[in-house]
This record gives sequence, structure tokens and C-alpha cells, in this order.
Amino acid sequence: MAEEPIPDENPSFDVPSIEEMSAYLPQFKFEKLAACGGMGAVYKAWQDSLARWVAVKILPPKFSAEQGFADRFKTEARAMAKLNHTNIVGVYDFGVTPGGHLFLVMEWIEGRSLHDLIHLTNLPLRKATNLAMQLCEALSFAHEHGIIHRDIKPGNIMVNDADHVKVADFGLARPVSNEAEEDNPMGTPDYAAPEIRGGSVIDHRVDIFAVGVVLYEMLAGRVPENPRRPVTLFAKVSSRWDEIIAKAIHPDPDKRYQDAGEFRAHINVAMKQEAGVALPDSVDHKPKGPPKKQKAAPMTQKQQMVLMFGFVGLVLAALLALIFWPTSRNTSSRAAGPVEATAAEIQQVMATLEKNDPELARIVSSFAEDWAASGADKNPDTAEKLRSALNTAVQAKTKDRAEAARRAEILAAELAKLQGAPSLKALKQAAGG
Repeated sequence: MAEEPIPDENPSFDVPSIEEMSAYLPQFKFEKLAACGGMGAVYKAWQDSLARWVAVKILPPKFSAEQGFADRFKTEARAMAKLNHTNIVGVYDFGVTPGGHLFLVMEWIEGRSLHDLIHLTNLPLRKATNLAMQLCEALSFAHEHGIIHRDIKPGNIMVNDADHVKVADFGLARPVSNEAEEDNPMGTPDYAAPEIRGGSVIDHRVDIFAVGVVLYEMLAGRVPENPRRPVTLFAKVSSRWDEIIAKAIHPDPDKRYQDAGEFRAHINVAMKQEAGVALPDSVDHKPKGPPKKQKAAPMTQKQQMVLMFGFVGLVLAALLALIFWPTSRNTSSRAAGPVEATAAEIQQVMATLEKNDPELARIVSSFAEDWAASGADKNPDTAEKLRSALNTAVQAKTKDRAEAARRAEILAAELAKLQGAPSLKALKQAAGG
């Protein structure tokens, strides 16, 4: 679990050497000190018994001297060990060293911290949102199991070469509680929600606030100031991202996203809308006006099939609209009740779609997953945004299909005029419309 290179921060305790750690925990072969700071130190070590690399994190001795903290650490370590999720660093063991350090044995992650990715590279929008959605998935799982992280920041988020996220350092993690604690650590100030700084009762929404700050930082390359300036000043993205971030980091927890799954769904929808806007415009930039009429030669059966497959997307999109688009838009339909497609009808349409247009099938399947994950059936606003995103994506694809069909018709007509085998130049001219 490589957090960051050996940090510049001076630790608040005497960090044991490799030799001292080897004496404390002889079951591990310590290779190096990977990171250290005020809240502890992390070592890379080899666990011979299971033939694997692990991260051993120790806390300053003062924490083990506080019985209340030590008891909570034991309870929380056991809870964290149960967080078996692909985006969360696994916890294998815990205890106290002979030197009085509380320690955790965790999964070792080869990769870079998100902090390094943000400040040493340029994160494209698609990558940033992909990382943010994985972060939401990890926290959603932790929250469902009664654990809040409390110190989400780029330095605690590991990313490997495959852009896979691992949330690390649940060192400040606490079980969800309805009581404020006087000794609550604040986490990292730039990412701490107002209720943490104010000593109020906190819940999982402090993690949502922190993810909002992280998303802003990934897009803008800096944490938000006070007052916050729009992210659009620093990145070429649409204003929808400012709306999403503003809701995530709202000072009032009741006005934020209420769970990490909802936050993820909004990020996903916005990304798909962004992708729809970014698709190349398929309209020819030629002077408008009626095209010159020319007599097209009759098309062969093969040419007709080319044209037919160009229109298949339009037909399927119409079928999908009938299924997914609400039919109770007007007064008369509301009076009669909404008309819903049966499971068999949806299966039939999806089977046809997967056979004839796998790409469009993936869009619809993703829409269905987002619908279920966000609980859109109980949230009209979320449902409307998801439908809008689906419509944008489908319309973009159908525009491509229509343009392909138009070009196929022109190509067929041009081919029919040629005598013998067409030359490459003739094909290029015909395809250019």
C-alpha cells in the first residue's frame, strides 16, 4: 500500500528503523519505510508464511496508551477487515508491537497515489470521472457496512496502471454514530466537511463532501478556495460539473447527495451527456439547400441490405423510446394510468438489439444498471436526468446511423454508374458524398 514517497512532513514520534520493526514483528521481512507522517508510518514488508507483500502501518505510541482509543482501534480493525471490496485496501491483521505501537497489516498496492496523478500529470475528464465513480463505489460499500472513512483525500487513494482505484488508510475510520465525540480527529482540513470542523455529529455524508473536493481537484488541479471559484475557470468542461460539485460539498449535509451511490449515478449521467456533446457533428458543412436531383440506378440486393442496416438503429431507438420513455406525460394518459412494457417484451427488444447493434445494447444496459444503482424509480429528478442522458446518447448514435445510411445510398448510386471494377479514387469520391 504505497501511499506517497517518503514525505516531507516531520513525524510526531520516533519512527522505528527497519531493524527495529524486524525485531518487533519477526514474522515479516521489512524492506523499506514507504511513508510517514503525524498519524503514523507505513512499511513495505514480505510475509513469508503466505508469500506476499504487505503494508504494515504503525501509529504513535501515545495512542496505545489511551485505553479508550486502543479499544476502538481493535473494534474498528475487525470491522475494516470485513470490508472485502475490489476498491478498498484489504486489512489482514492488527495488534500492538513490543514498542507500544498499534499496527495494521494491510494489502500492499503497487501504483501511484491520486495526489501524484493530479499534480504530476494532466487528468482527462473521462479518467477523472472514472476514478471518482470507483471511489464512490468503495465508500458506498463501506457505508453500507457501517464504516465512514473520515479522511478521504488524494494521498489516501491509490491508482494502478490499469486505472483501478484502491482506497487506503482507514486510520481515522469510525463506526457510524449518533453522538459527537470531543476527540474526533479532523482529518485533512482541505477535505473536511464543516460539521467535522465544528465538532458536530457526523455521518457518512462527510465522505461525500470529501469526494466532491477530490473531484474538483482532479478537474481543476487545485482544491476549491473560499469562496469557491467555478471549475470551468480551470478546465474545459461544461457547467454541469460545477452543479454536481456544488451539491456534493454543500455546507448543509441535508442538501448534499445523501449517499455515495446517488453521487456516482450523477457523475455517470453527466459523463455520458458530456460524451454525447463531444461526438463529432455528422451534419455536412456545405451550403444548405435542396440537393441537385440525379437519377439513381436501381440498387442490387446487397446494396439494399447496406442501406437497411444503416436504418436499423433508428427503428430500435424508436422501440426503446416506447419502452423506457414515460407514457404518462399528458392528462389523458395519467387518467388511464401509465402503460408499461412487460418483461417478455423488453427481453425481446434487448435480444434483437444485442444481435443487430451491440454498441447500442451496451448503452441501454448501462442505463439500466445506473437506474437500479441510483434508485431512480423512487426519485423523479434522478429518473428524469437518467432518461435525458439515455436520449442524448441514443440520438447521437441514430444520427450516426442516418448519416451512414445516406452515404451508403450515395455510394450505391455511384457504384452503379461505374463500368467494371471501381478504382480507389472513385470509391473515395463517392464516399465523400
